Amino acid sequence: MDDFSEDDLVCPDVATFSDVVKPKPGKTLIVGSHIYGGRADRRDFHDDAIGLDMIAGEGVDLVWDLENPLDMKFDHIECCSVLEHAKRPWLVAQNIEAMMSKGSTLHLAVPFIWRPHAYPNDYWRFTTEAIRLIFPAIKWKYLTYAHKKLQSEGKLPSVKVKEYPYFARTEVYGFGTR
Repeated sequence: MDDFSEDDLVCPDVATFSDVVKPKPGKTLIVGSHIYGGRADRRDFHDDAIGLDMIAGEGVDLVWDLENPLDMKFDHIECCSVLEHAKRPWLVAQNIEAMMSKGSTLHLAVPFIWRPHAYPNDYWRFTTEAIRLIFPAIKWKYLTYAHKKLQSEGKLPSVKVKEYPYFARTEVYGFGTR
């Protein structure tokens, strides 16, 4: 947590990605690279990036379901807002780890509290403990709940709506190495 402050954003937009997460230079895999709603092409923020998605379209170099092994190695993998769409996210996590050599980095974001959204389907929500469980080979430099700001480990933010407290939209945000 040494490199992060209370002012850091939830899942930083791609323009601030390199300021918050320190990817290992080299070959990068963007998991879930399909560009929706005019969002930025995340491949543009890495010198040597491949975009992978289950659906063909803009931003996708390789159509592949990561529940199946892929015999490739990467120095850095970005997997944001993807695992909730996998039918078996533990297989995706296993295959991501297999594509990382020693010293590779992983940037991950998954929903904990978030509305259902289908791209094409939405199956899961995750806790930090679940992420540690399905990514056993990752040494997490940072793994926490995040709303508008990164939270101290285990704290969940809430919001008031008409004086009643509700859990705010919250994601699990992580960065680690293999």
